[in-house]
Amino acid sequence: MWNTRKHSRRGRRVALPATLLVTALAVSGCAAGASEPEAEGDSTAIAEKDLALAAVSAPNSLDPAQLVDGQQMFVWSSILDTLLRKDPETGELLPGAAEKWEYNEDGTQLTLTLRDGMTFSSGDPVDAEAVAATLLRSKATPGAVQSRLAAVTDVVAEDDLTVVISFSAFDPQFVDNLAQGPGAIGDPATMDSEQTATDPIGSGPFTLDVEKTVPGSSYVLVKRDDYWDAENVPFKSLTVKVLQDPTASLNALQAGELNAATVQSQVVPQLDSSKFTITVNDAVAVSYLNILDRAGDKFPALGDERVRQAINMAIDREGVVKGLFSGVGMPTTQLVSPFGEIYDEKLDDAYEYDPERGKELVEEAGYAGESFEIPSTFLSTTIEPVLTQAFADIGLTLTWVAVPPQQAQAAARSGDYGLYYQILGFNADSADLATTVGAEGFGNPTGYTDPTLDGYFDEIDNTVEFADALPVYKELNEYVVDQALVAPIAYIGATWATADGISYVGKANILSTIRQFDVTE
Repeated sequence: MWNTRKHSRRGRRVALPATLLVTALAVSGCAAGASEPEAEGDSTAIAEKDLALAAVSAPNSLDPAQLVDGQQMFVWSSILDTLLRKDPETGELLPGAAEKWEYNEDGTQLTLTLRDGMTFSSGDPVDAEAVAATLLRSKATPGAVQSRLAAVTDVVAEDDLTVVISFSAFDPQFVDNLAQGPGAIGDPATMDSEQTATDPIGSGPFTLDVEKTVPGSSYVLVKRDDYWDAENVPFKSLTVKVLQDPTASLNALQAGELNAATVQSQVVPQLDSSKFTITVNDAVAVSYLNILDRAGDKFPALGDERVRQAINMAIDREGVVKGLFSGVGMPTTQLVSPFGEIYDEKLDDAYEYDPERGKELVEEAGYAGESFEIPSTFLSTTIEPVLTQAFADIGLTLTWVAVPPQQAQAAARSGDYGLYYQILGFNADSADLATTVGAEGFGNPTGYTDPTLDGYFDEIDNTVEFADALPVYKELNEYVVDQALVAPIAYIGATWATADGISYVGKANILSTIRQFDVTE
């Protein structure tokens, strides 16, 4: 089984609802942002199995500078180690390639201590030079990772196992990012070769079987017996099939081609309960109507707090969860993860479903009859009639404009639209709000801010200890809800079906890695 030693990020612990509460080991840091490893866990031999799972998207690239999170991680994180990991049950940061991490007092320098004895699949050592080379290359290379290293000014290998990262200013999200794309480690000897994009040399638990792999369709990986943590990797092989159609995933499960896949809750009765285990995670992402023009520069109505609040009142969140998400999910008026420490259950009562009152607010603000165009994407199709009716109920008109998938993000950032429907997977407590309401967040393309938001983020960006910043995060969350800067709809859940002695163990952390799965005793 996986070794699930717990390690606290900056001394904090994730507060979970009672039904998901998992006992964790408290770890005391020796300095700001420090973490030390617990004693090694039980090394009892594990019974290895083959894991075959479905993913909705193929890796755009396996180059460390181009890595995209989401279900693409199933492939690339199995080939490339990350500096840190996340506990699949609690979301706590764990050591990965780095055993320790420690900030200086003002958070402008982070020291990582690497594991001794790690190697790439080529046999070359994983050392501080390799980590520094990867981070500096990703920072200099335009791509999916570059922007997440924006605050990094230098990366130095002090000795074989010590990496010192310097920043222009403290980045509250940086350490969490080291469990994702920015934390992946490439082999300096081969990283700039063409091979890196399709078959990189990595230090992860698996290597890619190129002959059996069909890029974009199916990826076959084989376990490395010389991996540093091989005794805790319960799978001898990994197959990732790219299946966007849920019916195709269901058919592959029933045919025995897969032993792990998400399924729609309404088809669960079709699965033989003696062969499949069903596990429901009520919150893996948040579904929300993003109000892009919060200042009302192009769409004045959206700059009025009353109209934004009316939009929140117009949405029947309970109905959406029951009718569109088949009951797998949770109504919410918050962006933050319900498994995190910022979440405040009381705020979910901020906007009761009350279209009559919403209509009054729109009329009071003087915007009755206003019309808005909004991009129609593959994510919004099923919810469009609901939102169109919700707007009509408060005296507004919503018109959907078809946008091809490859142009969806460009449309959101174009300035042509004041509204955009999004589904955002949870990343980390430090990122849940900054992503959408931070002045530089990708969910805030206009860069909207105000003196209150500036004050909150200034304090957060100057507080290294998360526990010390938590009261400010909570105030920021309450402010976002009160001002209706967005219109959250529901936490979207996922239903996993597993077979052949495979269990799904992901709860608070939904990063798509094979650590979400284990073997059944």
